[in-house]
Amino acid sequence: MKNKSRYFLAELLGSCFLVMIIVGSGIMAENLTNDNALRLTANTLATGAGLFVLITAFTDISGAHFNPFVSLAMYLTKKIKGKLLTTYILAQILGCLLGVMLANVFFEHNIIELSTKSRDGFHIFLSEIIATFGLIFIIFATLKDGKTTVAACVATYITAGYWFTSSTSFANPAVAIARTFTDSFTGINYLNTPTYILAEFLGALIAVYLIKKLVK
Repeated sequence: MKNKSRYFLAELLGSCFLVMIIVGSGIMAENLTNDNALRLTANTLATGAGLFVLITAFTDISGAHFNPFVSLAMYLTKKIKGKLLTTYILAQILGCLLGVMLANVFFEHNIIELSTKSRDGFHIFLSEIIATFGLIFIIFATLKDGKTTVAACVATYITAGYWFTSSTSFANPAVAIARTFTDSFTGINYLNTPTYILAEFLGALIAVYLIKKLVK
């Protein structure tokens, strides 16, 4: 029980900060420039830097998943027990929701607001499958190299993913849910959120299948 509380709090805090960084930097960029390329650049750099710091800081506490499908992959590969999966997922979703509310308040938005930003189409669906597959496969492929390597690889992969995928590589259902509640540059229309989550789930399953075949 003591460890479960520790894992819950770590995943809650890490997920909260992750979404604060994603959404907060997006709103800041939106406030400073009308150039979408500059907005995405600022958002990308903040997210990549934040991921590196958060993974490095929290890996030794909870494993620094911050992502329900990363936790699911850890369960399916027997790296965490089933009784912890609910703890992780609940903490991650609550943390992400807290993060988006705080980021909204930081920039004088309503604490909760529905996004009107449309992110739909098969190209985006496919993009999010690949983004999530890549994220999870990279995590498992680098686990044996230590937390600094994992942190660097995940951070740089997501940094690249903002640019090589049309979905901008959410690759995280808790983040997708949270970003539904900010009507800003980083938001996603609630009608598109389920499609993102389905794509991420498929990407995670493909990653787990190949991890079992290729990663020793």
